[in-house]
Amino acid sequence: MLNFSDIMDNLQEELEEAEDGSLHEHHRITADRGQSLIRVDRFLTNQLPHASRTRIQAAADAGYILVNDQQVKASYKVKPGDVVVVMLDHPRHEFKIIPEDIPLNIVYED
Repeated sequence: MLNFSDIMDNLQEELEEAEDGSLHEHHRITADRGQSLIRVDRFLTNQLPHASRTRIQAAADAGYILVNDQQVKASYKVKPGDVVVVMLDHPRHEFKIIPEDIPLNIVYED
């Protein structure tokens, strides 16, 4: 059975192996028609609550944020109908917690 640290070690190894320079799509968000002009870093911070604004700005500086298939800086203003894509150099990982059937010997129950 793998524990959390084993899983994280495996992910780190996969990230180190993915140095071929190809990019993988992680998020694709289309701005609503009623969207007001807003910086792409603020727009993504609102859409992706698990990502910090600093991390999004770093991704934009590295060229990982595309709007309508064009690389943009963090100061780009998102317009209604824009398609914002976050591309990263490693594939997206999905974590699933799968329960195990472990027989338990219950000695005492209150």
